[in-house]
Amino acid sequence: MTPPAQGVRGGLGWVVLATAVAGILGYAVQVLAPALLVDRGTYIAFSVLWSAVYLCGSAMSGVQQEISRAVHPALERIVDSPLRSFTWGAGIVAVLIGLLTGAGLALSVVPGDLMALSGAVGIALVGYLITTVLTGVLYGLALWRQVAALVILDATLRAAALTLAFAFQMPIEVLALVISFPFVLAPAAVWLIVRSRITGGHILDVSFMELVGNILRTVAAAACMGAMISGLPLLIGLTKGSSAEAVLGAVILAITLTRAPIVVPVIALQSFLISAIFRGRPHPAPRIVVRLLLLALVGIVVLAGLASLIGPWIIQLVSAGRFEVSPGMMAIIVLSGGLVAIMCISGPALIAARRHTANLIGWAVAAALTMLCLLFPLEILLKVSIAIVVPAIAGISVHLVSLLRRTGTA
Repeated sequence: MTPPAQGVRGGLGWVVLATAVAGILGYAVQVLAPALLVDRGTYIAFSVLWSAVYLCGSAMSGVQQEISRAVHPALERIVDSPLRSFTWGAGIVAVLIGLLTGAGLALSVVPGDLMALSGAVGIALVGYLITTVLTGVLYGLALWRQVAALVILDATLRAAALTLAFAFQMPIEVLALVISFPFVLAPAAVWLIVRSRITGGHILDVSFMELVGNILRTVAAAACMGAMISGLPLLIGLTKGSSAEAVLGAVILAITLTRAPIVVPVIALQSFLISAIFRGRPHPAPRIVVRLLLLALVGIVVLAGLASLIGPWIIQLVSAGRFEVSPGMMAIIVLSGGLVAIMCISGPALIAARRHTANLIGWAVAAALTMLCLLFPLEILLKVSIAIVVPAIAGISVHLVSLLRRTGTA
């Protein structure tokens, strides 16, 4: 059942507010870290650890997407739910992945105590899982204020604690724990408030095995999405060849500064799109998606034009004149970010229609083409331009063909 219009509008306001607050606090952490941490090695270790945790976490957004689609209010009290069994099983997997990731970081790029880092990353990933499961349930039940409370509380606890840790020059082991514990504390606090409304008050429209199968596909799609967004600078760096450092640095800086503000807010709205916009409509996908995509395209063109005018100046300002990017390249980078954002709209439409495989194929095609294009023996700016635009267009095409073909809409 689709929430009423007033509920949807109110819910959108709460979700946008939470996304804005979390985004601002996350950006503040990134600004304060180099400003307050005196030791350069500690700052580098913190940045690597932060990126690793959130890169793993980005894949878990697929868990939230499927749960927000599958959870509905129960007409009568439900004694048991497949969600409980899934959370226990997935929690064990998350802990193991976290322990291995923490150990790998400690043995390679993050100098610190192996046990402490392994434990901290393990706590972070299992906490991230709990947060995504609870948030997915809240989305499915249209409890928008509680969603906002969880998102804001998590970001606030982490930002406040990290600011103090930075100020007191805490070692990387402490910083790792400070990153991790809000993932556990925030959902625990919100759970105390919503427990009576959730326990026995929700039902899933799939069996346990169907839930696992759907989540595996949404997680795989989210991992491909993460590779195209968070992992793009890494992929460009790995395939740079003999490119000049100044050109490479300028491109990576431009991508980092421009794509995130475009793509991240749309990613944050994916579960809302699934549970409030696309789910429960007889033929939601083509009409609503095309309308949203046309609106997005207009915004992208405007932003690309604006980026071509002021983007080069901003890059020079931020880099203190070390890097330069042409107006055309800035426009292409912003356009590419908008195309990925469009995939973040068409993907939820497919998930809401239970077309998880089509969603995964679209993201997998786009991610594979991105890597393939970056391997082309071309000049760095040309191959990056191709790699950030063509794969996204291919992914959008896969999504739209599935949406239109399966509903019989021309």
